[in-house]
Amino acid sequence: MKSQSELQTKPWWNRPLFGGVSLIERALGALNRQEIPELALSLHDTELEELEKIFPTMKMLDHEQYTDEFLLYIRIRNKVENNLEEYKGLQTFIKIFIFTTKHINYFRTIRRIELDFQGKTQIELYNFIEEQLNLTSDPNLFNQIVIEEIDKLINIIRNEPTKEALLSYKNAIDAISKDEIGLNLLILFKKYNLIDYSIFNVINAILKKLKKQNLETLKALVLVVKVNYDELEKIGRLVGIPNNEDKVIIYAKILQYIALSYRYENLLYRFNQLLEVVKNWNKQYQTLAEIRQEYPSHKYKIPESFLKAIPGEYIYNKYQEFI
Repeated sequence: MKSQSELQTKPWWNRPLFGGVSLIERALGALNRQEIPELALSLHDTELEELEKIFPTMKMLDHEQYTDEFLLYIRIRNKVENNLEEYKGLQTFIKIFIFTTKHINYFRTIRRIELDFQGKTQIELYNFIEEQLNLTSDPNLFNQIVIEEIDKLINIIRNEPTKEALLSYKNAIDAISKDEIGLNLLILFKKYNLIDYSIFNVINAILKKLKKQNLETLKALVLVVKVNYDELEKIGRLVGIPNNEDKVIIYAKILQYIALSYRYENLLYRFNQLLEVVKNWNKQYQTLAEIRQEYPSHKYKIPESFLKAIPGEYIYNKYQEFI
């Protein structure tokens, strides 16, 4: 590559206007433009046709609901799932918060039935389940063993209220223990003998308040966290969120992500479909772009197809960071 000093020694008309092409080279090229090889022309036009075929699907899958806030959610989601940057280490706690908000009534059912139904066979069942919690870390295995044991008891119980209670108990155990997070929470709640689950009400209360709020910045969320900090801190201590000076920010990020996921989770499937189409579009686009770059207009006779706008390019530009 020529140095700046070497370029400066050339006459002005022989220095590059931009890139590496000088005025004289451009002028000579314009007078002696070459034909683009037929193979390159054919490949270019084939790729352009493919892009034209793909574009209607891209346009259909693109949606006005893919707002800046939605795209922020996608960025945060990628960071959470890949344990990156300011969301590093938060994935497990986010999953815990989400799981408890969705399954808290099952935990309440388990606790209520264990307190209300204290017959000999029921107590034996509760003890058996507690033993399995200490012995079995695999959710599927735990679920299989415990559900079989509950079914055995249900089959020999004749008292209808007790049988109905055990069916509710079984459903609650089944719903919770299929998931590793749920099983770990069940172990945790048993370990600390948690009776009152009302501390988790604060999460749903906050999420309800955030339903119509703009979630693009953490400012409002930080204020919400500060107002509810004592209750959130009880949950944080219980599930093991580490103590540090940015704990308010940690809670704000967790709540922001959950609120965004509830708002936009129904759009994810369609958006992922769009990204798949954009990825496919990009394969054709890269080939076409390389051909156009390889055969510039100052050196080659450019056919009309080379001057056509590339269909879907504006959609690609919007979402290229996500593919």
